[in-house]
Amino acid sequence: MELQFKGMVPEEGSPVHEAVSAARYYTIRDNAEPWLFGYGPVARMNPYQSLSYAAFGDHGLAVTPVTDPWSFGTLARLQGQSRGVIYHLHWLAFITQGASSAKEAAAGIDRFLAEVHRFREAGGRLVWTVHNVVNHDAAFLEEELRLQQSIADAADLIHVMSEDTPELVRDVLSLPAEKIVCVPHPSYLGSYEDYLPRDHARIMLGIEPDEMVYAVVGAIKAYKGIERLVEAFNLLLQRSEKPRRLIIAGGADTDRQTRRLVSQLRMHPYVLVQDRRVPGDQVQRLLRAADVMVLPHERALNSGGALLGPSFDLPLVAARVGVLPGLLSGEFTEFFDGRSAHDVADALERAERLISPGARAAARAFAERHHWRVVSPQLAVAIREGLGLDAGPLGTAAGSGATHAAGAGATHAAGSGARP
Repeated sequence: MELQFKGMVPEEGSPVHEAVSAARYYTIRDNAEPWLFGYGPVARMNPYQSLSYAAFGDHGLAVTPVTDPWSFGTLARLQGQSRGVIYHLHWLAFITQGASSAKEAAAGIDRFLAEVHRFREAGGRLVWTVHNVVNHDAAFLEEELRLQQSIADAADLIHVMSEDTPELVRDVLSLPAEKIVCVPHPSYLGSYEDYLPRDHARIMLGIEPDEMVYAVVGAIKAYKGIERLVEAFNLLLQRSEKPRRLIIAGGADTDRQTRRLVSQLRMHPYVLVQDRRVPGDQVQRLLRAADVMVLPHERALNSGGALLGPSFDLPLVAARVGVLPGLLSGEFTEFFDGRSAHDVADALERAERLISPGARAAARAFAERHHWRVVSPQLAVAIREGLGLDAGPLGTAAGSGATHAAGAGATHAAGSGARP
């Protein structure tokens, strides 16, 4: 029999085949039917979802990917092979993708909302994670805001990653407090190869031992403030004799502005640029060579980079946007306010205080507190409790550990707001 990895690519019969396999697996293992837990859109290039769901099987939730996010409604057919069906919806950009007008966007939104209502009428439960204030690449803002509010209204449960989220999105999105559960983003500890020492990583990249190295890892997009960061870096080079290097790596947008920026970066003598997605086995080469990781976002709600850098013991330079001020400690973070390159340059220079064992240890401790072994059980328990599922996960040992984990961090908003 040829080896195959089920659930990795869309194929005929997906997601039912994967869902049936997941339900059967946990039914046999635990001698009890699980809740079937589908999720989508599926993000294979980022381990965020795998880390978030790592402990779900031990909490009576049979996780199954929905590789075609439009087909989640077919899971409702499997009510009889599980205790019930839950769908966890993440990013919404696919719903209006390809629309060339507001009318087309509205039609796509109406089609998706109809699928949501059919799914819930068939007995399915809907969980939604608020990742962004609004889709970063929103072309039809009014329609996409309508979509977000409609999903919030229809969802049985809304997952936020910070207690500050309801207030941060209040101007564009009303989140019903009684639906909210708050569980943080997991760190990336253990999800990428991590064995290279600093000196080997620097030698591989041609970086000298006395250079101050700043790293930006992630998609190169306009909202991430790369142009402002490069301008700030140039200002710092002009006013300081300390040798410095800037690493920028990630898949680049194809618009004219981004292409022009990448061309300029390739000509810069003190910038190392890779305008392609960074393979998982290369992440350590970039981050182990760096002194700090930079989060230069001009706008954002959450940031995976805020958990990625500390997973490699890296302190941070971060824009004071979204949940970051409430999430990150000054022990390992230098914030910048304002939108000018001078503000960013000042923060890059102040970050020299973070080149210390104490700051690196604080960053690592932050990543440990957000390890998936802590966060994933919190999320599983929060979802079970928030949806009013039966009295806890399968098995005595799992129940004990999950209760402790939930008490340590997961919160469920009720009544007056999302804060515990």
